[in-house]
Amino acid sequence: MRNKDAKVGTFPIWRKYKGASAIGKKRNGRNLRTELLFVLLLIFFYSFGALECSAQALAVRKTAVEKKDSIMPFKSRLAVRTNAIDWLCLLPNVAVEFDLTPSCYNKITVGMGVKWNWETSQKYLPSTVYNLFDARLEVRRYWRTELSQVHRSDKEKVSFLKWLREDVFTRQRQHPRYWRAYYWGIYTNLGNYSFKFGKEGVQGYTYGAGLSAGFGIPLYGYKNHFVDLELGGSVGCVFTRYDKYGFDAESNCYPALVGKSKGWHVLPYPVITDLRVAFVYRFASIKDKYKLVDHVKQAARHEREMKRKNLNDSINEARRLRKEEKALLKKNEAEQKKAKTEQKKTEQKKELGKEESEASLKQSVKPKKEKKNKKKNKKGATKDSKSEGRKDENID
Repeated sequence: MRNKDAKVGTFPIWRKYKGASAIGKKRNGRNLRTELLFVLLLIFFYSFGALECSAQALAVRKTAVEKKDSIMPFKSRLAVRTNAIDWLCLLPNVAVEFDLTPSCYNKITVGMGVKWNWETSQKYLPSTVYNLFDARLEVRRYWRTELSQVHRSDKEKVSFLKWLREDVFTRQRQHPRYWRAYYWGIYTNLGNYSFKFGKEGVQGYTYGAGLSAGFGIPLYGYKNHFVDLELGGSVGCVFTRYDKYGFDAESNCYPALVGKSKGWHVLPYPVITDLRVAFVYRFASIKDKYKLVDHVKQAARHEREMKRKNLNDSINEARRLRKEEKALLKKNEAEQKKAKTEQKKTEQKKELGKEESEASLKQSVKPKKEKKNKKKNKKGATKDSKSEGRKDENID
C-alpha cells in the first residue's frame, strides 16, 4: 500500500533515486564512516600481514640476493585478476596481487579486490533491485606438492579421513601435481548491498573476515605475457545490519517497511563470500613462481659456488703472495740501498780518518825535523866557532 505521509517525489524515510538503490538520508555520513573504517582495516591488515611475513620475507630476500638467477623484475611480482563467476552474475570486478619479495621462491602475497554494481542509470525505478559493492584485502601463502616418501598402491582401499590426511591436507602426496600452485589465506572485507527480487527488498552494510583457499594453473603464455587460471573460494563470518523496503510504482519510490529492520549482528553460520573461476594476467607465469626448493639444484648450485669460491680464494692467495713478494723485493732493495749508503758512509769516515791521521803525522814530523835542523845548525855553529878559534890561534 501507498504510504499516506508520502507525496510524489518526497519520502519521509527513503528518498527518491534516479537509479535502483535505496539508501537513507544519512548516506553521505555513513559512506564517509565506511571509507574511514576501510582505510583503518587496510592499514591494520597490511601491518598484520607484514609483521607476520617479515621474518620469512627477509630470509627469502637474503637468499634471493645470494642467488641472483632467482630474482624477478618488479613487474613480474604484479598480477591482475578478474572473476568469471562475478561477471556471469553481472558484477564487474578486478583484483590486484603483489609478491612481497622478488624471489621466485617467495610464498607470501598481498592483494586487494573490488566488486561494483551500484546505482545503474534508469528513468523509472525498477521493481527488481540488484546492487552490490564489496572491497576486500587478502594475504595469501602459496605452496606446492611433492612426492610422498610413503608409497601406496592404487588398488589399496583408503578411508575418507586417511585420504584427507594423506592426499589433501599435506604437501607430500601419492600423485603430486607439480604444475599447480596451491594457496590459503586470510581476508577482510566490507560492502553495501541492496537486493529486491520479490515484494520486499533488503538493503544494508556488511563487514566480514575469513579464510580463502584454492590453486592456480598456467593457461596460456606468449613471450612475456601470461594468463593463468585460478579456482578457489572464501568462507568467513559476516557482521551486518539491514533495512527492508518495498516498491511503490505509483509514486516511483521504495518506501521503508517499518518494524522490519535489524541492527548490527553477526550471522550465526559461516557464509561463502566468494567463489572464483578467475583469469589472472601476469608478466611471469605461475609455473615460474612460488617454487619448491630443489635440493638437487641447490646442491649443484652450492657446489658451483664452492668451486667459484675456491677459485677466487686461490686467485686472492696468488695475488697476496705476489704482493708479499713485491713487498719483500722492495724491502730487500731498501735494505741494500741502506747498506750501500752505510758502507759509503763508513768508507768516507775511514778516508777522513786516514786524512786526519796523515795530517797529524805530518804535524808531528815537522817539529822533529825542526829540532834536528836546530841541532845541526847548533853543531855547525860550534864547528865554525871552533874553526875560527883555531884559525886565530894559528895566526897568532
